[in-house]
Amino acid sequence: MTRKEKFDQAAREAKAVRVGLILIILFWIISGFGVSRLEITVWHTPLWVITGCVGTWVFSIVLVTWIVKKVFKDFALDEEDGDES
Repeated sequence: MTRKEKFDQAAREAKAVRVGLILIILFWIISGFGVSRLEITVWHTPLWVITGCVGTWVFSIVLVTWIVKKVFKDFALDEEDGDES
């Protein structure tokens, strides 16, 4: 992998993390504020507390696992495998 390819990959990873953060924030807003209009309780706790806290936590774990498997690549920045053209 050339130096340019390595930095392009790092930029792809940064973009994926940025999109993931936006998705997590949107999920948190919808599952917290969106569900707060419902009068549903689970063990005397409003549903929005469970979906906004635990649901967001589970969603973020699933999303980050997917990003790591599909976008991230393991490489060393200090080693050169090809020429820098």
